[in-house]
Amino acid sequence: MRSTVASYWYHDCGGPLELGSNAWIRCASCWEAAHVSHWRYSCGNHSGDYRATSSALFASSMSMSAALVQAGGRRWLMSVLTNLADW
Repeated sequence: MRSTVASYWYHDCGGPLELGSNAWIRCASCWEAAHVSHWRYSCGNHSGDYRATSSALFASSMSMSAALVQAGGRRWLMSVLTNLADW
């Protein structure tokens, strides 16, 4: 599994989160890990209000970054999006 640190994504333990090409998220501090479908998300405007998302919404938000990454990053991103299929 190739992973990258998801900038500004943090676990409730305070550790930074890593997003793997297999569509799993792992905390780099406490090592809790699960498929993206099992995580809940909050933003700075709604701190502590963790909400579920759908594969379509998650893929949409991830695909916006495709224009900002090099070719190798796009291959990684496509792998992540492909691994959302089970969700």
